[in-house]
Amino acid sequence: NCPLTKAKKLKHFQTLSTMARELLDSAQWFSSSSEALKDEVAKLMRPVEADDGHCFIEEGHPINEFIIIEEGFLTRTKNLKSSDGNLFIEEVGPGTVTGFLHVAGYEDEKSFATLAADGKAKVWAVQGKEFQAMLASNPQHALEVIRILSKRMRGGVNTFRGALNRNLASLQEKRLNKSLSKSITSGHEFEKEKLKVLCYDTTSWVQENFEPQVKAFNESQGEFEIQMDFTQDRLGVKTAKYASGYQAVCLFVNDTADAEVMWVLSMCGVKMIAMRCAGFDRIDTKAAQTFGISVTRVPAYSPYAVAEHAVALLMTLNRKTHMASTRVKMADFTLDSGLLGVDIYGKTVGVMGTGKIGQILCNIIAGFGVKLLAHDVYESDDVKALGGTNVSQEVIFKTCDIIFLMMPLLPATKHTINEKVLPLLKKGVIIINTSRGALIETGALVSGLNSGIIGGCGLDVYENEAKYFFQDWSAKSIEDNTLVSLMGNNRVLMTAHQAFFTREAIDKIVSTTVDNLSNFLDGKRGSDLPNSVC
Repeated sequence: NCPLTKAKKLKHFQTLSTMARELLDSAQWFSSSSEALKDEVAKLMRPVEADDGHCFIEEGHPINEFIIIEEGFLTRTKNLKSSDGNLFIEEVGPGTVTGFLHVAGYEDEKSFATLAADGKAKVWAVQGKEFQAMLASNPQHALEVIRILSKRMRGGVNTFRGALNRNLASLQEKRLNKSLSKSITSGHEFEKEKLKVLCYDTTSWVQENFEPQVKAFNESQGEFEIQMDFTQDRLGVKTAKYASGYQAVCLFVNDTADAEVMWVLSMCGVKMIAMRCAGFDRIDTKAAQTFGISVTRVPAYSPYAVAEHAVALLMTLNRKTHMASTRVKMADFTLDSGLLGVDIYGKTVGVMGTGKIGQILCNIIAGFGVKLLAHDVYESDDVKALGGTNVSQEVIFKTCDIIFLMMPLLPATKHTINEKVLPLLKKGVIIINTSRGALIETGALVSGLNSGIIGGCGLDVYENEAKYFFQDWSAKSIEDNTLVSLMGNNRVLMTAHQAFFTREAIDKIVSTTVDNLSNFLDGKRGSDLPNSVC
């Protein structure tokens, strides 16, 4: 009851209120709000000085306060279902307001992620109930908060407007075609359940082959329907928002779905990723599981196509038929050392990776009368039956005249051909890669070609192909100097990831992808899907 003590407390409160008021002038939600509202909010703000790791909001728990950061940084993470780790989502710093939407607009809303201090941090907290009571006592402030929320929501206009337009168009289409989209079963009417799919990285063959197959599926189904739209853009952080309003996306080998993209896709409502290929090394499967997104693939389409293309690269590179054809078309019928090849018969050939494709390749190449060596962690009885021998990588490097890379891209197989391997290789070796570009360290390949250690290389894949392959760069300047040098090297034969590209393979890719979408429509999720990745 001492007047002096009361005066000190009042001065301390006024100091805190002044500090809080100054912070609001630069805070993202309140910087342009009225002075009166900022004065009232400042009265509710309480300072919190946090050490590294201090948890402000825990995933799955109700959010009962919003936070304004003055100093330091907070990180937002999400628990990974498949492991003990956490998935990093974003870092927020000074001036950021977090939790405001939950406190202002939702009651007992549970947190999507965990928010914790990354190092020491100073924040100001406002209790949700106190803030709501303040709004209830002053309708003018409540109206201003509504205006603030509206302004912030307009910041995401590109994403939300796209979703709104698509949903309105879908609704309009349903109304216009209501009589066509209804079926009569046992006297009851029902509308077809529609799965909306956005197909990224679309080239002409994708749309030409998917559209008739999707149409045939829709005509054969009484209850379900697939609506597939197409975009030439590849999936990435900047293009993930295009999927707003779609339940599924269809991706190809160079689309990227890392943790950040998965987060955006989940916010857009995507529940399924249908890969129209076998590989999924650009998919963050842990993030997909965390955000509840099912991923399927086409595990096999035509292993014969890839194996046969590998042999085609070898024969063209060795016998220079592409060069000979160009000469003849120019009426040059001469022969010289530039067209000189070697017999494949009697050569030692190494096949690294003897899965389905590798086994088919072994069967083809054995017909040339070669000495067949193979390397795989799982020895193949079929390769042994052909007379092949499973050996170490070192034996293949040292003894083989021709090496085929047929293994998947894994941490253990990345840069199988590297600078350290070059001294081990038999001089003049021919290397063929129709699997994954990163199996070869590009710098080592260039060094090997320049030194003559590598006599020739047939590539259907390239380590840094994502920016260029499946797109027309003929009228643009290629910025990758290494790619340009490989394209201009007479001892290098390149095709643009077309080993899979046969009629049989495309039919299989399309039919399996549509089947995967159909299974999703049937209610299957995650590992219950026949061709599930996760």
